[in-house]
Amino acid sequence: MRPVFTRVFQGLAWLVLAGLLVQFYLAGAALFGATTFQPHRTLGSVLAVAVLLLLVLAVVARPSRRLVGRTALLAGLTIVQVVLPSLRPNLPWVAALHGVVAVGIAAQAAAIARAPGRATVASRSPDTPAAVGSST
Repeated sequence: MRPVFTRVFQGLAWLVLAGLLVQFYLAGAALFGATTFQPHRTLGSVLAVAVLLLLVLAVVARPSRRLVGRTALLAGLTIVQVVLPSLRPNLPWVAALHGVVAVGIAAQAAAIARAPGRATVASRSPDTPAAVGSST
């Protein structure tokens, strides 16, 4: 059953990463007047829920301690990211970290999305031969 959760975890991680790329586009589109920030806010809420679900899947699938830790870090950064815009009226310099934290979130999401495939291969039994030409 764990391999199923690992595959779902990996798929959701890639979806989160794709959603983050769309988030960057939507923020740029709003900054340049092509749209309002509402699509960016809406997708941000959806991604926050997806990241929390990703954390639950990481705990269930247990791909590796490092990957669970990265996913917990991603969830923590996401919570900070959701809170930062509300600081704009009183602490605009702190709220401005929204863009910086977004880069950190994207980096963590990319590392997580790439890792489960390697973790799944590494968790196979020692009897299973490695793929030909594998560099790991």
